[in-house]
Amino acid sequence: MKTFDKIAKYYGTDKSSEVHNYCEKYEKWFPFNRLEPLKILEIGVLDGQSLLSWRDIYPNATIVGIDIDSKCKSFENIDRKIYVEIGSQDDPDFLQNVASKYGPFDFILDDGSHMQSHIVFSFNHLFDYVRSEGIYVIEDSTSAYWDDYEGGFRKKGTSVEFCKDLVDDVNFNGIYQSSFWSVHARREDYLIPQVNRTNPEIRTDIESVNFLNGIIIITKR
Repeated sequence: MKTFDKIAKYYGTDKSSEVHNYCEKYEKWFPFNRLEPLKILEIGVLDGQSLLSWRDIYPNATIVGIDIDSKCKSFENIDRKIYVEIGSQDDPDFLQNVASKYGPFDFILDDGSHMQSHIVFSFNHLFDYVRSEGIYVIEDSTSAYWDDYEGGFRKKGTSVEFCKDLVDDVNFNGIYQSSFWSVHARREDYLIPQVNRTNPEIRTDIESVNFLNGIIIITKR
């Protein structure tokens, strides 16, 4: 079976080692069997090269792309289970319609506008539609440092700073069982009901947040 990177090179997507070199990282970090019947949602279609790459990497998957450019509809190929919906990643009704129609998803990848407010907005509206043990990927996360994309070094509200805050949620802000054991003895399965009851603003559905160069991978519990 061809590597992720060889497939990406064949189709010319910038995820290959010829440009961003993301696919080598994806092959290492993604938890899926290549033959699983996954449901994949990618934000940002552009020229369709990425959708075709996922089609060959995961041949039994259903692949959905969204984009604001109506021309991207031409990359839809229902026979190969590739679907394209036209709309904006910061439109809540559009995201809800896509998620209801195709979800839940094993894997969502944001390679859309790279505007920081859009990235955070999309995550907040779509993460509930990621299956347990599925992943949500923010691609080109270095845009969080660039002024043109609402970014800046350690600027509040960027995707990187938002995901740093998610690390606190992974650890339930450090709280511990209130009824038994010591502060040093804490079990997340026992803590989750307590957190949901007493601190509902803390997310308890995130297993991990992994920061790679240019990529953030959030795994659902």
